[in-house]
Amino acid sequence: MKQSNTPTGGLWNRAFEGQAYENNSYVRDRFAQGLLDMRERASQLSLEIGKDLPEFTRHDMTHMDALWELADLIVGPELTLNPAEAFVFGGAALIHDLAMSRAAHQLINGDIRKTSEWPDALAAEIRIEFGRPPHPSELASPPADAAERAERSLLRLLHAKMAETLPLSSWKSMTGDTVYLISDAEIRTAYGRLIGLIAASHHWSYDDVVSKLSAPTGVPGFAPIEWKVDCLVLACMLRTADAAHLDSSRAPDLLAATRNLPSESLEHWTFQSRLQRPYLQNGRLVFTAPAGFSGAEMGAWWLAFETLQLVDSELKGADAILLEKGRAPFQVRGVAHIETPKEFGSVAPCREWEPVEAQIKVGDVAGLVRRLGGSELYGADAAIGIRELLTNACDAVKAREALASYRGGRPYFGRVSIWAEEDESGSWLVCHDNGIGMSAKILGHQLLDFGCSSWLSPEVVRNNIGLLASRFEPTGKFGIGFFSVFMLGKRVQVWSRPMAGAPSDTWLLEFSSGVEVRPILRRANRADEEMDEPGTTVKVLLDENVATKTPHGFAFSSLVERVGLRVRGASMLTDLVPYLLPAPRADIWGTNDVGKFPLRQLLTKDDWLTMEGVSLLQRILGVHEIDLTAPDTSDGRSRRVAELYGPHLEVLHDEGGSPVARVCLHGSYEEFELGLGDRLSTVTAGASRTQTWVGGVVGILIGKPGRAARDSATPALPVEVMSRWVTKELSGLVLEGREPGSWCRELGERALVLGAEIGELRLWETAQGWLNTSELISWLSQRSSVKAVDPMYATVRRGWEEVEMIELHADVALVGMGWSSALHGTSDEGEAWLQSTRARSSLGAFMAAVREAWGDLAHEQAEIDMKKPHGERRVAIGTHDAKEVRGRATVISREGKA
Repeated sequence: MKQSNTPTGGLWNRAFEGQAYENNSYVRDRFAQGLLDMRERASQLSLEIGKDLPEFTRHDMTHMDALWELADLIVGPELTLNPAEAFVFGGAALIHDLAMSRAAHQLINGDIRKTSEWPDALAAEIRIEFGRPPHPSELASPPADAAERAERSLLRLLHAKMAETLPLSSWKSMTGDTVYLISDAEIRTAYGRLIGLIAASHHWSYDDVVSKLSAPTGVPGFAPIEWKVDCLVLACMLRTADAAHLDSSRAPDLLAATRNLPSESLEHWTFQSRLQRPYLQNGRLVFTAPAGFSGAEMGAWWLAFETLQLVDSELKGADAILLEKGRAPFQVRGVAHIETPKEFGSVAPCREWEPVEAQIKVGDVAGLVRRLGGSELYGADAAIGIRELLTNACDAVKAREALASYRGGRPYFGRVSIWAEEDESGSWLVCHDNGIGMSAKILGHQLLDFGCSSWLSPEVVRNNIGLLASRFEPTGKFGIGFFSVFMLGKRVQVWSRPMAGAPSDTWLLEFSSGVEVRPILRRANRADEEMDEPGTTVKVLLDENVATKTPHGFAFSSLVERVGLRVRGASMLTDLVPYLLPAPRADIWGTNDVGKFPLRQLLTKDDWLTMEGVSLLQRILGVHEIDLTAPDTSDGRSRRVAELYGPHLEVLHDEGGSPVARVCLHGSYEEFELGLGDRLSTVTAGASRTQTWVGGVVGILIGKPGRAARDSATPALPVEVMSRWVTKELSGLVLEGREPGSWCRELGERALVLGAEIGELRLWETAQGWLNTSELISWLSQRSSVKAVDPMYATVRRGWEEVEMIELHADVALVGMGWSSALHGTSDEGEAWLQSTRARSSLGAFMAAVREAWGDLAHEQAEIDMKKPHGERRVAIGTHDAKEVRGRATVISREGKA
């Protein structure tokens, strides 16, 4: 059956061309001809791969045929395939990459956009480009560039999976006949599915290969009984030969010159164009690149080095399972010269540069997790462990809720529960959710991958089709939050059942002594360990210093001062939880009673939008449930703030219409001196409290975390929306009945910092009284020079408390000389939300009035005078009890001379 287009190599010859199977030459030739017919059809499809994925190296028939020669080199001359095995191997080699084209998908399912993976692939591109979940309209009518990228991504992602069905797929010819890749119907029926499985297995783990393909397969009735097919050997042949085909035949210079290759693909093409075909030396493959790599090609050299290390791993993996399953090992068992960069440099020279391996390495992984996943990252506040437990649980509920909404299925009612219980080991804190749950693979890998968030990882998405395409946006994004649980205790148990699993699919991950000892992962082995519904339960054995048992339950008294709760006495779970999660995204239930049920509802999903404003502010300010009404206590003053401002809270939305704040202006309804300072708002990281707050605002603003500790955040409220709202609030204030005073200046300064227009608010005090902007301009116009004085110099103190104002000279205006940021307690990234500038301050507004009254030249000179090192001088600014009062002032004049 030798033809000019027949694959070459000993394997083919031993199966089809020699004398070994002459006694069954008809059946042998039937297999050979069937394979050649399949090759002809596959070659036409393979040409489409280069059209759809031009950035990929060659995946046409030259690659398929080369696998025969490479497999022959790897397995050695002692291994002979019978014709049935040769047909199965050849068929798998032909189709293993064939689904990397739209044409192949049309044969299988008509359109790649009709696959179940399409919405998630498209959503992934939209999330990457815009940093947010996709809108349903974007999934229905996607941006062309995002759809194109998603298609190309899916062609690569699904090609192995699609290979399973290609051998049995058909199409209509131009004459109306039904045509298959495998034209022989008996052979197709006997081996089509097996060919698909072996082709797909080149992307499986070796564990899956062993579990699915270990047993040899018998023969159909028309073939000799001894021609059984050893699936395991064929699968190992295919994956090792495919991994090792890296020489210049896959990356011709002509194709590289005619394709617009992106930088990440160019390195692949460059290194493969340099590598020559490997040869055998002492049981290992030797790859050489005598032309070498210049300094500009350093990235390609390192990629070659790392890729050949992967080939070495493939060969060693195949060797291990072949020996384990009683098969003869291949003659090639690894790759030579890849132990060190220096070794590889001896066969792939580096021209005028040295391959120094400088990689980031972590020697003490447990120590890194212990420090950066605990107190070194979060501080000495163990309450953060409770916050992170609840945040992760809420994310799991949000994910399942988003999936239910996306899939349009039955209603889902998510719930997070937290309580304490006791057993012979001690006191446990338990947090349970009925969210999406986790598979064993996620529990044992993604959850423990420190620094890598698992919420939208490929494994989670594969287990929850539609999650990327849904509106789900996790709060956790840094892959660190889970490890904060060890701030509460070292013994931790995580029980989980995935949505697609049955009760018997419940798994337990148990840490016996923090991260210092490897955890145990096992399946639930008793009925009482199995979970009745999908979800996750985390149990942590509390350290003695974390909580104290009282007659009313566990008191987290050691945590209260650290989190800033304005209470006296112990803080129970029912007090701590609302403070830590002021904007819950799920219903949260709990109790203070140890091991007693039922639980009571502590928080309702998104209740911050609808609950009574007074109650919301009590939550934000940390007012304890105990009724402390004494006005001189911190709690009493907090209650006063809540009662004053709570009724005036207003919900604000972003440009997309999503609610992102519920606030009012500080100072709009009461004098400032309440003894609580200015920190009357909180910016959340999703649902949870951070240390970030907005000056001049009372209430809550939803934000995104600024760093891994989630102790700072950037508001989701656009600054333009904030500024317009503050301007509206100022213009709508009922000022009648309130005499102008220092409250005007403080309110105005806060509004200016937030980018608002102050309108008719009287911000500047003079001998004529309090002036608004237009009055200030008129006042300036009547003078040739003025003294700008900080208000602190215009008061006289009698004793410790009594403060009296001086009588100002006619040319003095009290002007706030400083300015502050609108956002406090945030990271550097958050500073960009509304940067502090002098233009947004009472001083900036005063200088703008100077420009309006005196003109640009006088304004410019005044700016220069104020910036001089000695621009301020001590001068007479007023009188008190008929005595002259002197203070520091900046003297500016219309002529530009002080």
